[in-house]
Amino acid sequence: MQNVRDYVEVKLHTDADSALKAASLHTFKNYSIIDENLVQTTHFQHTIVHTTPLAIGVTILELVTTLYKF
Repeated sequence: MQNVRDYVEVKLHTDADSALKAASLHTFKNYSIIDENLVQTTHFQHTIVHTTPLAIGVTILELVTTLYKF
């Protein structure tokens, strides 16, 4: 199963104003200066969406334990 909580969003900025705006967002994690005119900012995901239901794994586990009688 994928761990969507660890996903990050990476943005590249060539303008100082856009880098400052990105740094002031509540999802800002860190930055790294790549070049004189290029800054990379890393952000957390704003919303976390779980696309795979967790109930499927529990159901499969219950079926296996009833079939094989551990």
